[in-house]
Amino acid sequence: MAEHRPVAQNEDPVCGMTVDPAEARKKGLAREHEGREYVFCGKGCYLEFGDDPEAFLAVGYVAQM
Repeated sequence: MAEHRPVAQNEDPVCGMTVDPAEARKKGLAREHEGREYVFCGKGCYLEFGDDPEAFLAVGYVAQM
């Protein structure tokens, strides 16, 4: 398992926005990766993360809107 940067439970790991996890789940904007749930602000971030989660979780990655 690769080392990951810290991501808060309510943070979109792609853009860094604060997200309500319950709302994200209702909208289908939550997914698991390596046993951890991540939530997303919208479909674009959700899809980008799905394409390459490790890129967004890498220690040097800085989430940007």
